[in-house]
Amino acid sequence: MESEQPKWPAIFFDRDGVINEPPSIEQRYLTRWEDFRFVPGMPRVLAKVKARGYRTILITNQQGVGKGIMTMAELTTIHEMMQATLAKQGAAFDAIYVATGLADEDARRKPSPAMLLEAAEEHAIDLARSWFVGDHDNDMRAGQLAGVGTIRVEGLKRIKVTSDYQVYDAGELWQVLEALTLKSCLSSD
Repeated sequence: MESEQPKWPAIFFDRDGVINEPPSIEQRYLTRWEDFRFVPGMPRVLAKVKARGYRTILITNQQGVGKGIMTMAELTTIHEMMQATLAKQGAAFDAIYVATGLADEDARRKPSPAMLLEAAEEHAIDLARSWFVGDHDNDMRAGQLAGVGTIRVEGLKRIKVTSDYQVYDAGELWQVLEALTLKSCLSSD
């Protein structure tokens, strides 16, 4: 009888507004690495989460590609540079999932849980022990539909969908994640 592959807990992260400062209202889309700014403290949070044995997965809607505002090559460059910068701090994502199609045409776009479910399948992730960190109702809904806990990073976006936790910055996020990941580590022993 073949033994089942162990399942890993994961923290899923949205990108704009969570990992990096969101683009300005005028700009709307982050199209160049030169404009990318990490949210203060987020690389450190990612490194700490990874040190606890959690997979880190980026889940992001980037319809700027579908609208022709940026190319897939430009988006790939942004993510490659982000990963290289994070790798120097032991914080690179284990995987990145992107939905680039238009809102009404891409079935993988959040609030669909499709990207989270793909990641769970491809990376042996235990969704019941995982969390999604986002700043938008679509993030919370995708997490709920995938069966993971949700943590909202409060910002300027209107809230219609509830979340399990709300935080205002990377420091508060780490406090919540530290408690959750320690609890998970203790319960898996």
